[in-house]
Amino acid sequence: MQRFHKILVGVDLSSADRLAASELNPPTVEAVRRALWLAEHLSSSLTFFSALDVSARTRELLQDRFEQATRTVEDEANRVLAELVDRAKQQGIAAEGKFVFGKSWVEIIRQVLREQHDLVITGTRDIGAPGRLLFDSTGMKLLRYCPCPVWVTKPDPDWNTMNVLVSSDLSEVSQDALNMAVNSGQLVDAKIQLVHSIEHHLDRRIWHTGLSEEEIQAFREKTRADAEHQLHQHLSQTGHRTLKQGVELHVAEGPAEVVILEAIDEYQIDCW
Repeated sequence: MQRFHKILVGVDLSSADRLAASELNPPTVEAVRRALWLAEHLSSSLTFFSALDVSARTRELLQDRFEQATRTVEDEANRVLAELVDRAKQQGIAAEGKFVFGKSWVEIIRQVLREQHDLVITGTRDIGAPGRLLFDSTGMKLLRYCPCPVWVTKPDPDWNTMNVLVSSDLSEVSQDALNMAVNSGQLVDAKIQLVHSIEHHLDRRIWHTGLSEEEIQAFREKTRADAEHQLHQHLSQTGHRTLKQGVELHVAEGPAEVVILEAIDEYQIDCW
């Protein structure tokens, strides 16, 4: 089984009326819970990481008191992170906390690059509306740009049985994400939905080449067949046959963000 040695846990300390909240929201509680569970099973270390994006408007409102307010926010954030670190250490898990100012998804990626984390676990804010949740959200940005696998979780009272989505662009990073999903699925009763999106960027050019509609359709079918073949190759490098619930492959046409959101709804995805 692949081991994840350094896991970064995204901790959302922002709220509508305060810059930092000592009470974690449900998505973050779930992310922390799953991170502790995984780290305990894999003997991994955890970094509880929080980034707070202070807008220019907030800076203007705070004016001269910004420096003092910044220290107060930072102290409060570090206190919350320290509590999470203590909780992990009580379970025998090596852990640390880090707080920075900046846009969350950007700072998480910077932290991954600095410290070579091999897995990011983060929660969602709005589990009832996947479309509003992921478009332009931290979760989607991480899924698209983070250089290591990302586990985006949502609160679920029965998470010992999971329906997991792996979105693959057929890259090495996608192979790592698939390995992670299969390995995690060996610990719980998980079914994996492996999804790839085909974005026909060249469609307009193809129509101007003089090819017949039948030839264009043949090209699209070949593109789909090639993608399915590569997905099967990626699966062959994993232990997917050990999963009781198995793996389903899906190749769909359209922008990746749309295909992912539709898959989340259609297959009632628990984590992705």
